[in-house]
Amino acid sequence: MNNIFSYTGSFKNPSGVVYKLKKKIKILILLFLIIFIPNLAFAEIKNFNTKPDNINTIIKNEIKDPFFYSGLAAFYNKVSAYIVSDDKIEKLDDGFFYSIKPKQSLAIIGHYKILIIKDINGALLIKNDKIIWQEGEASKQEFNEKNFRAQLLSKSDLTHLAQPYQKIKYAHLWEPFRLLSIGIESILLWINSLHLFGWGVTIILSSLVFTVFILPINILLIRSQRKMFYVQASLAPELEDIKFNFSGEEAHNRFMAAHKARGVSPFYNLRPLIYTLVPIPFLIAIFNVLGELDLILGHSFLWIQDLAYPDGIFHFKTYIPLIGNSINLLPILMIPLTIFATLLHKNKIISVKSLRKQKLKLYFIGFGIFLLFYPFPSGMVLYWTFASIWQLIQQRIIRI
Repeated sequence: MNNIFSYTGSFKNPSGVVYKLKKKIKILILLFLIIFIPNLAFAEIKNFNTKPDNINTIIKNEIKDPFFYSGLAAFYNKVSAYIVSDDKIEKLDDGFFYSIKPKQSLAIIGHYKILIIKDINGALLIKNDKIIWQEGEASKQEFNEKNFRAQLLSKSDLTHLAQPYQKIKYAHLWEPFRLLSIGIESILLWINSLHLFGWGVTIILSSLVFTVFILPINILLIRSQRKMFYVQASLAPELEDIKFNFSGEEAHNRFMAAHKARGVSPFYNLRPLIYTLVPIPFLIAIFNVLGELDLILGHSFLWIQDLAYPDGIFHFKTYIPLIGNSINLLPILMIPLTIFATLLHKNKIISVKSLRKQKLKLYFIGFGIFLLFYPFPSGMVLYWTFASIWQLIQQRIIRI
């Protein structure tokens, strides 16, 4: 009789299966740590007590950006103030006194840093980036002996505070733009969590992502422009004839009939403008995020020492209006990119004269972009430089 407990066949070793499973779990945990741990934000909030007389010193040394911005970026030099309540925040305009109750807080916002002051019971005004206290019933000496609770933090640390303080982030923007900026910032953080190559690569990748995101709009824009150019080329001789040979109501009627015969209204050229306006809210949000994201502070990329500031390669003592006192390389690199894109711009539909006018406009736009971005943080300029590169590649693939 065979032993019913004996088995001569082969079977898999359970301990081997468990070992392989544990190995796979360890690999998954390691991948998770590699991807997500570098981007986890650890709050560096400094809590302390301070007296009224010390606050302006703290604003000067800690809140105001040590770098002096020039030109169109000069607004980064200033600080703004908000009263934070349980349900809202209120901006303080310069030169006006505001009363603050003990349950409210005062938030002083600089370029990258924020000072939050609590336990204030009185009135104050903001003037020239300084707090001026209104004298009350208590003597000046008694008031200066008070202790205020204070917090010093970066803008990225606001996520660790209570909900009312969340509204401080991008508070200068219209609410839809503010929310959009928060969303764009989250996308940047997510992209940065997917690799270990630093914020420079994150900014380049984000410019590519946005270019792909707006590609459908650009295709619609190109098709709309193509149709507009065809209509313009078809209408031009007839409209020129109407202009010289007719006037008054008859000219108007012929003008309307010419458009109707081609299936368009006199406002047909507004459609490309509408498509052009669609990405603008996203561009405004990206502009603000890259200009205020403190997480890029101290991060270098190629020759750029700090992505949070202009990439000056040479400094001089004299300040030049709109330029500052340094030679910034990235904005200069944007000039040949713009010129190259302009030289490649071709349109076989419109006349040579009209094409020259278009190219001249593009040259002026390129010069305007140079003046706009020259004094801004290099992280922002890096984004727009690569956005121009992606746009150039797209222009070569999808031609009008």
